[in-house]
Amino acid sequence: MQDENSTLKSKNIPQIQSVKKFYFLDYIYILLDSIKRHSKFEDIFVSFVELKTRYRLGESKYKKLTADIEEITDGQIRRFLYTFKQVLEESTGYDLVDCSNLKDIRLTQTGKALLRLYNNQGALAFNEHLLKFMEKQYGAFRYINKKLYSANKNFPGLLFLPSYSPRQLGIERKDIKSSSDFIRYTLLLVDKLENDIEEIIGERRNLKSENDKIIKRLISTGLLSSDYSTYFNPEKYNVITKRIRDAWMAYFLLKIYHYKYSMASFDIWTYRGKQIGTLHATEFHPYFQGKIVYPLSVVMKSVSSPDFSEIFKYDDGNILFLHKPEWSPNNQERFVDSIVKAYFDLRKTYRSYFVNLIALREIVCFSMKISEKTFEEFINLTYALNLNGKLPIRISFEVDKLPEETTAMYLKREPVMIDKKYRNIIAIDATKGGK
Repeated sequence: MQDENSTLKSKNIPQIQSVKKFYFLDYIYILLDSIKRHSKFEDIFVSFVELKTRYRLGESKYKKLTADIEEITDGQIRRFLYTFKQVLEESTGYDLVDCSNLKDIRLTQTGKALLRLYNNQGALAFNEHLLKFMEKQYGAFRYINKKLYSANKNFPGLLFLPSYSPRQLGIERKDIKSSSDFIRYTLLLVDKLENDIEEIIGERRNLKSENDKIIKRLISTGLLSSDYSTYFNPEKYNVITKRIRDAWMAYFLLKIYHYKYSMASFDIWTYRGKQIGTLHATEFHPYFQGKIVYPLSVVMKSVSSPDFSEIFKYDDGNILFLHKPEWSPNNQERFVDSIVKAYFDLRKTYRSYFVNLIALREIVCFSMKISEKTFEEFINLTYALNLNGKLPIRISFEVDKLPEETTAMYLKREPVMIDKKYRNIIAIDATKGGK
């Protein structure tokens, strides 16, 4: 049987890791919008940077918390220019842009139509249509969808990349004073990872030899000393813990889940898929310590459920369907039951009447296999029923400290918009309904 790499090449589809290096699909929109108003490379780039700031697009997979105009350094200009060229090159590959002459860059008819789609129907419709260009060229969403469904024996569809800091394993940062303390951390980590593999993934693995390789790499790069009693430089703490975390995530992805491409490409495709709704990816699920990814789509010849919508048809007759349930009596009942169950499960941990709405959202999205967009739509409809006394429960939403009230730079978890206001804590009284 032909392997997947050969299959992709035989169809003249570039390998998945050749995707350009940016996460936000908004970048393609702001590029098209900039080219609509300008034609010279330099002018388009200036507009691109201005819109990048306005839409709070960071260089990572997280948006910036504020859109404040700051003095841009030379280093930032170089990074922005790199991202700009990546977006321009990918958009050109989709025939959205004609940049054969850098003094007269133009939108193609396809690019103009896609820009109108965004302006008339919004980002989600834009992203779903953009998927057609991406999937035709790369086939990445189908490949990752297949990997997710084959990843796990105990939790079908779940891909789990665990991550544990020393503190989470009982070692405080102040107690790491020598290389031997870090070695102790890695041994505790191996025990935890082996346990996770057995309990969550359904396999047994001995990770000692892999851990030895990681330690050797840390020693060879001078981050740890081969003399384990040597005093540890605390300035290296963050670098070492990141190297260990990244090494194990790459091991899980490549050796356990048999993903054939780079970790960087996996991150790009999963966060693009999250924006479209083909899958959900999060590092903040309250019941998993690390990153989880699971599908919100299927690739089949046909589906019988009305909750799935066709988004892309492949040459072999298979179709990519997104799970986009409509608000119906059955889905309403399932959703309300899910939020009530998640709420009372979280109350055991929080020991408070109000619990974190973002954590509840993660649990409900996982149990119902819905996107954050669908969750927000359904929670607003549920709240409207609650206000009209049409639910057997009473729901209250409040605002704790919002992300912009912290010292954080990036918005790592989107708050939930309810009744046109951001909310992040919820309380449910299941003993009586109404107002």
